Amino acid sequence: MKHGRLVPVSIGFTVGFTLFAILLNYISAAYPDFPSWLLWILFGSVLFIALMVTIYLNFTLRVRKIQLMIEEHGMNVTLPSAARKNITLQTLENEVSQWTSRQSRIVEELESREQFRREYIGNVSHELKTPIFNIQGYVLTLLDGALNDPNVALKFLKRAAKSVERMTSLIKDMDILSKVESGQYDVIPDPVNLNILIEDTLQGMESYAGKRSAKVKVRFNIDKKTLVLCDAPRMEQVLHNLLVNAIKYSDEGKTVMLDCDEFDDKIQVTIKDRGFGIPEKDLGRVFERFYRVDKARSREAGGSGLGLSIVKHIIDKHNETISVKSKEGYGTEFKFTLSKYMAS
Repeated sequence: MKHGRLVPVSIGFTVGFTLFAILLNYISAAYPDFPSWLLWILFGSVLFIALMVTIYLNFTLRVRKIQLMIEEHGMNVTLPSAARKNITLQTLENEVSQWTSRQSRIVEELESREQFRREYIGNVSHELKTPIFNIQGYVLTLLDGALNDPNVALKFLKRAAKSVERMTSLIKDMDILSKVESGQYDVIPDPVNLNILIEDTLQGMESYAGKRSAKVKVRFNIDKKTLVLCDAPRMEQVLHNLLVNAIKYSDEGKTVMLDCDEFDDKIQVTIKDRGFGIPEKDLGRVFERFYRVDKARSREAGGSGLGLSIVKHIIDKHNETISVKSKEGYGTEFKFTLSKYMAS
C-alpha cells in the first residue's frame, strides 16, 4: 500500500475503534447484563462504519490530489472515448501523474534552452565587441590625423584588417555550427582515400603553418591506399581545425604530429602538439562553444572559439568518436576514429 493511503486508513480505523470504545464503555456502565452476542454485532457495525469512513477519506484525498495537480498545471485531461465508460480513479490518477511528469520535463528543457540562448548571445556579443571596438579605435585615430603619417596609417590599417578577419572567422564558424546543429549541414559518407585527404588539408594550410614556422609530420602507419567512409569536405574541415589548433597553441617553430593507425575496422587519427597543454579541470569542456582554456592567449592567437565545437559535431554526425588527452607543459593530443571502407 502506498504511504499516502495509510493516512485515510489509519484515520478511518482510529475513528471506528474510538466510537466502539465509547459505545462499549457506555453499555457496560448502563447495562451490566447486556448480551455478549449483541456486543459482537455492535463490533461488526463499528468495523463497517470504520471501513466506510476509510473508503470515503481515501477517495476524497485522492480526488483532491488530482484536483490540485490539474489546477497547478492547467491540465486538460483527455482520455480515449472507448475508455470513458470504464474509467477508474486509479486510471485518472495515473494519467494526471504521467502528464505532470511530461510537463515538468518540457519545462526543464525549455529552461535549459533559454539558459543556453542567453549564454550564446552573451558569448557572441562579447566575441564581437573586442574587434569592433578595435576597428573603431583605429579608424578614429586615423581620422584624427594619424592618416597623414604613412607608417602609422599602415600599421593601424593592418591591425584593423586583422580585427575584420577575426570577425569574419567568427561569423563563418557561427554559420557552420548553426547549420550542423539544425541538420542543414548534411554529412554524406563516401569512400575516401585518407592519405589524399590529409595531403589536400596540409596543402590548404601551408600559408598558415609558414607564418608560424611550424611543421606537420605525418606518420601514415597504414596502407596509403586505405579508404575510409566519410564526407570529404567535412572531414577536411575537422583536420584543418585540429591542425590549426595544434599549431596555434604550440610555440613557434614546433612540430605537430599526425598519426594514422588501424584498429580492426577503424582508422584512428591522432594529432599531437607540443604546446602548453590543457589543465585537467578544463578537459571536459574543450568542445563547448566559445570555451577557451587561456582566454588572453587564445584571443591573441585569433580564432572564433568555435573550432573544436564544430569538430565534435561533425565527428558525431559521422557516428564516430573523438577524445582529448593533455598534460600542462607537455602538449595536447586529439584522437578521432573513422570507419574503414569494406568493398563488397
